[in-house]
Amino acid sequence: MNNNILQGYKQTELGIIPEDWEMISIKERGYLVKDGINPMLSPNVLFWEYSMPAFDNGKQPTLSLGEEMHSDRTVIRDSVLLFNKLNVRQQRVWFVESLSGNSVCSMEFLPYVSKSINLEFLYHYLKTNVVTDYFNGISKGTSNSQKRITPQDFLDYKVILPPIAEQRAIAEALSDVDGLIAALDKKIAKKRLLKQGAMQQLLTGKKRLPGFTDEWVEYELKDYFEITAGGDVDIDKFSSVKTSYCKYPIYSNSLDKEGLYGYTSRPNYSAGSVTITGRGTLGHAEYRDYAFDAIVRLIVMTPKGNRVCGLFIKELLNLTEPFIFESTGVPQLTSPQVGSTKIKVPQKIEEQQAIATILSDMDKEIADLEALRDKYRLLKSGMMQKLLTGQIRLVKQQAKIIPLGVEVPAVREIPIDAHIIAGHIVNRSYQSRGWGRTKLQKSLHLIGYCMQLNLGNEYIRNTAGPDDQQLMNYIDQKFKQYRHVKRVCEKLPDGKTHYSYTPTPMIQEVEIAYEQYPKELRDKIDALIDKLKTMNLPCAEMISTLYAVWNNRIIKQEQITDDLLIADFYAWSTHKADFEETRVRKALNYMRKENIIPVGWGKYIDKR
Repeated sequence: MNNNILQGYKQTELGIIPEDWEMISIKERGYLVKDGINPMLSPNVLFWEYSMPAFDNGKQPTLSLGEEMHSDRTVIRDSVLLFNKLNVRQQRVWFVESLSGNSVCSMEFLPYVSKSINLEFLYHYLKTNVVTDYFNGISKGTSNSQKRITPQDFLDYKVILPPIAEQRAIAEALSDVDGLIAALDKKIAKKRLLKQGAMQQLLTGKKRLPGFTDEWVEYELKDYFEITAGGDVDIDKFSSVKTSYCKYPIYSNSLDKEGLYGYTSRPNYSAGSVTITGRGTLGHAEYRDYAFDAIVRLIVMTPKGNRVCGLFIKELLNLTEPFIFESTGVPQLTSPQVGSTKIKVPQKIEEQQAIATILSDMDKEIADLEALRDKYRLLKSGMMQKLLTGQIRLVKQQAKIIPLGVEVPAVREIPIDAHIIAGHIVNRSYQSRGWGRTKLQKSLHLIGYCMQLNLGNEYIRNTAGPDDQQLMNYIDQKFKQYRHVKRVCEKLPDGKTHYSYTPTPMIQEVEIAYEQYPKELRDKIDALIDKLKTMNLPCAEMISTLYAVWNNRIIKQEQITDDLLIADFYAWSTHKADFEETRVRKALNYMRKENIIPVGWGKYIDKR
């Protein structure tokens, strides 16, 4: 039991959930449509139908069969959730939103129908790794491929359910992200096909680039490359992880992710080399634009002089697969076999380079799309963690009824933007000069006002400048709740306490959310953060306070001169007397030079 339960939440055997959520078994709210329906097909036909990549979003219609073929079978006419009884490592659950005609289901599935649960919500809930691991763990059978759960196992499983309106909201939010991911997958697939077509045309000479007319020539790879096999690892220069000393990668094959073996302090091969996999995925080529090392399974081709473009050769080898494997026993490729391989290439290296540049640009476009898709996948993973447990609510709870005559304190709403912007500031600034809670607040004040962002702030005059402890406490609470940022407490020699912030690996969730702001706004915010990073705390305090008094005058339409702004600065608090006037005037000049100039946006800042 957890004694630190937030107000509005309760403890259950499935963890802490909101008070208006409930914990139930699946059988309490729905039923199975006759287990073991056999569509008079091979039982696996529908199983493979539902395993197609295009079905990843869980919304493809089920296979529809003629009623006359199944007059003695139970048919499904409603939206349905399909749960696979088999012990599978991949997707185990699907949601079929709409059916055409009378549809039937393979006997390997448990078709579940409910009138009081949003089945799309339940689909997302049952798709989590925790649920999949649970059912795989309780599966029974003589072999792993035959292990399965019983209908009762499924019906007895307990889930936590929010009110139906919140179920719909959560399902819609997660499905929207699924849609974005699916759209990116389609775009990536299309780009890959376009690149494949370009390779077929450009790497074979069927299509020539403007300005190039020379005939292509045929030669053996050893004519233009030094070809060697990788060697043994020098243990004295080896590390299994990247360090400042051992920072050069060691490869065991030419597939980057699978082929990374470790790191070395002294690479044997220079940038511009091409590697060929000699064992495993035989013949795959990769271009290395950095120094590296290789072990015996890898063949390395280092260009002789400046007569050939390694990047062009890499693309050509992967397209044409010209290698002949003559080894007996375990298939492998040797250095002599690679060296004697003939290829046909443009005579001029400039044409090779031009073709390689076009294909590299296409690769970069694909890689950028893949990175964006992976961000959305990570975003969805974080959303599922928060939404399906009630840590983040999409539907506001109904207000409790309060008797007349009872004074209700006003509730101050602080938007999630305050958490996101503050987290991004921490991630970008935590190693800057004078870093701490005060500098974070000054940075938040300047960014909020300069970019005209409503962060729910209500700043007041305080010693170090504009101050909003309720806003900072909210941010502290969110940092702690979601573990994006760690707050560090340090006792100073004078007895005071200093608080600073450092990001955790989970800060990536904040950065993914930050990426959703318009690029122009992000660029402006980052530019201002970079200016603040160069300042120590007194400088940040001066700029923040000067901005506040300047903005106050604009709001009240009062006269503005340097002398009046400086007078307002010193009138802010007695602490401001610690700053020499020459420094304050320099700060004003800096603000004008760097365009940190208020326009009268936001709330007037006064004493409490």
